[in-house]
Amino acid sequence: MHQDKSYIEIDFYKLWRYIRLTRVQKETIKNILFYSMPFLFNRFASFQYWKNALIFSENKKFIVPNLRSVDEIKLPVTRNEIPKPIDSLAIVMHVFYLDVFNDILSMILHMGEIKIKLFITCPEYLSKDVQHTLLNFSFPFYIMSGDNRGRDILPFVKILPKVLEENCDLVLKIHTKRSNHLNKKNLWGTDLFEKLLTKSNFDNIRSVFEKYPQIGMLGPAGNILPMSLYYGGNAKLVESLSLKMGLSRKQLKNLNFVAGSMFYARSVSLLPLLNLCLNDNEFELENKQLDNTMAHAIERVFAAGLIVSGQYLVDSLSTVDKVSCKLTLNHPWSI
Repeated sequence: MHQDKSYIEIDFYKLWRYIRLTRVQKETIKNILFYSMPFLFNRFASFQYWKNALIFSENKKFIVPNLRSVDEIKLPVTRNEIPKPIDSLAIVMHVFYLDVFNDILSMILHMGEIKIKLFITCPEYLSKDVQHTLLNFSFPFYIMSGDNRGRDILPFVKILPKVLEENCDLVLKIHTKRSNHLNKKNLWGTDLFEKLLTKSNFDNIRSVFEKYPQIGMLGPAGNILPMSLYYGGNAKLVESLSLKMGLSRKQLKNLNFVAGSMFYARSVSLLPLLNLCLNDNEFELENKQLDNTMAHAIERVFAAGLIVSGQYLVDSLSTVDKVSCKLTLNHPWSI
């Protein structure tokens, strides 16, 4: 995916960080300006992104963000009377920072009694170091190395067929997250790891998946975002990919996604992604991009696959008694 050089690019992140407005207020300003005076802005990339993102809004003329947090999801099917045990877990991890890799492995050690297999992806130059690190742990593992392309997303797509062959009850997608481009250092990664990997949280997540077969994906609380607010430069590609997955345009209204692309999922919820038959050349080489890449689009498409498989996205605040998908409207780590 390549940016259209015919449009004027403005780094609005640098502008917005000096203006204390909520995400909804910022979007309201864009709606007013872009809808009332399109002739002034049609040469700007931000206007084109906004126009492309109308597909995610109930209103066809301007973007009406999805503001409805679902504190309790009413699942249409009765809960399992006898929970189906979650006995095996495939952990798919993209490694770029070895120090964070060690920290994650230490957390996995204390997740509790469950059969775990690690599927590790990394740049070619890190392969030997990654293997050496893994030999200090007792987990069975499989390593796939390659070019530094497509962030953690392309490696996940490439290793996924191997993961599904293992036929594990759950898949956990994680990576050695850092957010230095937002001057947040490791705060976001730490938040995500704690919500997904600590024993108490994993025990709860495991119970939720066991109790509710309709749940296809669970993301860390505080990181479920509405596409209508966080479309960036990705709307057109997200639309194209979603339609290829079998969604209708109507089903794209009020689409949500897991920011940071770390989540638990059932295998069936990941099959629509494989059906896209993506290849390496569709992903950009790493160049410290902040937005508008195939990787950013796929991050938003993971949850769209749930619509195809008829399953639900929930967050880690869910329990066996109350299932939730609370939207975050002002995400501190997203531009």
